[in-house]
Amino acid sequence: EPIISTGFWESWEFFVIQIPLELGLGIWLICGLFRKAAWLLGVLSFGLFICVTLQKGLIGAESCGCFGTVHVNPWITLFVMDVPFFVLLLIFRPKGEKLLPPPWPSANHFFGVAIPTFVLLATIIPVLIFNRVERQEIWTKNEPSSPTTQNEQEWSMLKHIDIADSVRTEMAIILFYHYDCPDCREAIPRYEQMNSELAGNEDAIRIAFIETPPYGPEDESPIPAETRSLTGRLDASEKWYFTTPLVVVIRDGIVIKSWEAKAPALDEILDAVFNDG
Repeated sequence: EPIISTGFWESWEFFVIQIPLELGLGIWLICGLFRKAAWLLGVLSFGLFICVTLQKGLIGAESCGCFGTVHVNPWITLFVMDVPFFVLLLIFRPKGEKLLPPPWPSANHFFGVAIPTFVLLATIIPVLIFNRVERQEIWTKNEPSSPTTQNEQEWSMLKHIDIADSVRTEMAIILFYHYDCPDCREAIPRYEQMNSELAGNEDAIRIAFIETPPYGPEDESPIPAETRSLTGRLDASEKWYFTTPLVVVIRDGIVIKSWEAKAPALDEILDAVFNDG
């Protein structure tokens, strides 16, 4: 999958290092070689996992990032996997074992594990490096800020929005949000206030909140029930690669300006719109 987040722990460069190291550690813990050294590294690793997962939980991250495209709440990972494994490692530590040899393990056992493992890891690393999926390639048909203004073509994403007819006329400020996005929850009340400030100009400028898949439970929606803004959904027919909040300004169905992972103030929006023509 393309990497979306700009954070260090979700960066592609970190994954290239993390995946082989975690796989190697797993094989080491299972094979039984140099048990005390493997145990010590396992304790340190799960201690680090706890710190990273806790940090993600505290900042309100949607997923711990441990299971690829399967999103798991960081608090679930922390208390169901990381903390229990860390405690179990501390309790069931190898006793009577030396940290490093001698005695040396059986040569057949050592080379029977080490050679296949190093071959596997040496294969994985170039595969990760040379098979990187560039985000820009996926964005070709989904990119919200594609240069539609150059040829006056309607924004292609409109056909995937259920209230497209309501935002095609005049100017619309569209905020794409995810129910579990903390930045979106901060931005939505500000845009609600912005909509109040625009009262009386609804025919000229509309504000719309568009929920992105996977959709959240209705009782967890960050959109107030009494909102006077337009509300709708982006369908799940495509894999959408962008970071919420995503704000897109369109006029007559044509993209004028967009901001990803940012919800600009009204003054900044209007300044960008008028400066761009």
